[in-house]
Amino acid sequence: MSFFQDINFWAVLIAAFTKVTIGSFWYSPLILGKAWMKESNLCEADFMKGHPIWLMALLSLSFAFIAALAMAFFIGPDSTFISGAGIGALVSIVWISSSKANTMLYENYSVRHYLIHAGYDIFTYSVMGAILGGWH
Repeated sequence: MSFFQDINFWAVLIAAFTKVTIGSFWYSPLILGKAWMKESNLCEADFMKGHPIWLMALLSLSFAFIAALAMAFFIGPDSTFISGAGIGALVSIVWISSSKANTMLYENYSVRHYLIHAGYDIFTYSVMGAILGGWH
């Protein structure tokens, strides 16, 4: 019996791609990008000094794939669209957002900065969970 036999890798890949796609809109000026940049003390010129965009996109997709794969194990083969979304929300609230809250305290992030990141995590992990739970 294979460790990965119940994993739908197409669903994992689509869930990862969806997370990165949502992030590209979430952190764009269309949605919360301006507020996030203000809270992070960043400007567009800061991105020109950083890593190349292709590298950030590739690494973001890789990290999202790892997260989606791990979540697929939590969700399991008997889940539904709704239960998958619920597990995604629970994972993001209990582990990810609470961990970021601790970081916020020690690094003096504003509550607004925290809510931008936590909102993204809760939304994207819920969507990822729905994809993984509904697509077997």
